[in-house]
Amino acid sequence: MRLYLVRHGRTPSNVARLLDTAVPGADLDAVGLAQADTLVERLAGHRVDAVYASDLVRTQQTVAPLAADRGLDVTVLGGLREIQAGEDEMSPLWERYVGSLRSWGEGDRSAKVPGGEDAVEFFDRYDAAVGEIAAAGHDAALLVSHGAALRMWIAARVGGIDLAEVVGRRLGNTTVVTLEGSPEAGWTFVDWDEIDEPDEWPASPTPTPELVELTRAEASAGAPGWRLLLGALHLTTDWPTPADAVAFVAAVAEQAEALGHHPDVDLRHTRVHLAARTHDVGAVTPLDVELANRVSVLVHQRGGRPVAAALTQVEITIDTMDAATIMPFWAAVLGYEPVEDDELADPQRLGPRVWFQQLDEPRPVRNRIHLDVAVAHDEVEGRIARALAAGGRLVSDDHAPAFTILADADGNEACLCTWQGRDAEAD
Repeated sequence: MRLYLVRHGRTPSNVARLLDTAVPGADLDAVGLAQADTLVERLAGHRVDAVYASDLVRTQQTVAPLAADRGLDVTVLGGLREIQAGEDEMSPLWERYVGSLRSWGEGDRSAKVPGGEDAVEFFDRYDAAVGEIAAAGHDAALLVSHGAALRMWIAARVGGIDLAEVVGRRLGNTTVVTLEGSPEAGWTFVDWDEIDEPDEWPASPTPTPELVELTRAEASAGAPGWRLLLGALHLTTDWPTPADAVAFVAAVAEQAEALGHHPDVDLRHTRVHLAARTHDVGAVTPLDVELANRVSVLVHQRGGRPVAAALTQVEITIDTMDAATIMPFWAAVLGYEPVEDDELADPQRLGPRVWFQQLDEPRPVRNRIHLDVAVAHDEVEGRIARALAAGGRLVSDDHAPAFTILADADGNEACLCTWQGRDAEAD
């Protein structure tokens, strides 16, 4: 039979260079979705009788356009998943992971990252998955899998290509490797369809998260499932019982200690809210992205439920001609502390921040206090619609999606704000 081996399309974890090996894994990003579409044209004229994917969602998303084009169902086989990273899951530090795989090639089949899998475990389940595909009797089948898994399996099980060539060839996202053969007769190398894209494994140097400010778009894309509000990544989760919520917070604390970077955590009954922001930089950095992705793995493993609609961050904005004169008054009555020249914050980090917006000219007939409400970018349209249905009116959407100004029947205003559209404004 002919067997096509395809690496999945690009994900935010690829961009952030994170060891994303656990189920369900990251979704494809916009580039990855476009790469998946190219498989339809690249494989035009090639017979494909069946398509298979691992149980990580990125492989299923990668094969979906081709499956739809050929009218095929996607069969999910857990044995095709990535080599497990264990304790290093969602880490950008690859030394132990790559080191264990190199040890396999040197004959130490027991090497593994603690909590991961060794060579025996990997090859047993991967061989079984390929065997199941071959036993189905297809003349030609295609499977979508993962970089490390494909490299190790090809190096160990495919003739006509040596180890140095397997390691040296680029295996970029949606690269297609073509084989002929069967588990009984053995597999023979036919073709390696390289694409012009950097490969992150295994020759690339191991990165260390730098404390550099990410753009809003980078921060939002880097941590799937989290939402960017007011310069921090936020996640709200619900848990079956208060004890589950407490145990989850303890697990987050362990990850934070290991990383040396700690989120803000708010625990209330069965709901846990987390916010990640590098305070030394005053913005989201790759360190926050790594922490967020590690926490997402914990949420999935422990049975938590993300609640995106529950995410709201409120700022109180006071419009003024002279912030320096009135800020001390508000600091005194609220018990707040200055954090910027135009901003006050609750030292307990419980109440909303208050910032003072400089007016160009006095507005004596306008209420000088309005609310800035930061919401998740994919929730704002629904929030606006509900506000208008409740008797509000649109004051201005000139700056949407960065912010949309609404007012109640009395003229009191609220700005519904998202991260989108602000990087372009800053430029």
